[in-house]
Amino acid sequence: MAEFKLKGIHVVVAVLICIIIGVIVWQVYYVVPVKPPKYTTGLTVKFKIYDTATYALLDTGKVSPEFYPAGVDPLGTRTFTTKPVAVGAYFTTGGYWTVPLDAGSYVVLIKKGTTVIYPEKFTVTVSGTDSEDKEVWLDPSTLNVYEKATVSITTAITAYHAAGGVYNITGETEINTTKYDKWWVALTFTMIGTDKVVKAGRIYAAKVSPIVAEEYSLDAATKVSVLDDTEGADDGMTGYYCTFTGWAGGEIHRLDLYLNDYGGAVSANTTMLITLFHYYACLNSVLRAASPTLIEAIEKTTLTVKAYT
Repeated sequence: MAEFKLKGIHVVVAVLICIIIGVIVWQVYYVVPVKPPKYTTGLTVKFKIYDTATYALLDTGKVSPEFYPAGVDPLGTRTFTTKPVAVGAYFTTGGYWTVPLDAGSYVVLIKKGTTVIYPEKFTVTVSGTDSEDKEVWLDPSTLNVYEKATVSITTAITAYHAAGGVYNITGETEINTTKYDKWWVALTFTMIGTDKVVKAGRIYAAKVSPIVAEEYSLDAATKVSVLDDTEGADDGMTGYYCTFTGWAGGEIHRLDLYLNDYGGAVSANTTMLITLFHYYACLNSVLRAASPTLIEAIEKTTLTVKAYT
């Protein structure tokens, strides 16, 4: 009899263990059904635009937000013709922007209005809602934009002393191809504007035969070979170039460019154009245009190149 009771207890314990294990397994693998939102179309989507230079939210007229289908690149394509699916409008009473959209993913392009910002691209998400007013916040709800710093460019030209084997002929104001064959051109870029930026890009030197841009050093780094861009269809630029990372307002940067005409001379007096082609991520030709409603003009300077003494 005692043996039967003992076996019964074992059975009960085994059953309880099985029940506990079953509960644990159920909790691990059972997925609670997610109830879809009641409304996914005809939504009023709210968002804010924040100026990192002024620490303020931007309202109507200062910027222009456009919404495009997911996967579209309104910045990186030189010729961009896709039309936005919706354009944001500022809601003064609420202190935020609104746009009519359905749930899903979108690309937002924020363009310059009266505030001189870089055009910015964001990938965003719109979720459905159960709220009867069908209002939702964009994800992310606040989009940061950056104002462009003004750039001042100065140049200093030092010719190469062949006998001494050094660059020490100072005070030159031009590239005179009959006096010297090699030059060290120091270009100083001063960023003006607190909390403003100059986005990463390229510094171009136009080609002037027979002068060759051989090496460069950016901010006293080790000299490296200059790159050569021969294809202008992609970005509208050709010539010798080097790349630079983003710069901030108040910073000063220097490019040391080394030129060599290999004993030749230009056929006539001319100029060599130096272009600070910033924000290389934006190749859209319309956005890059010098328009008061879109983006900045590109900073440039010129070097005088002479054919005779």
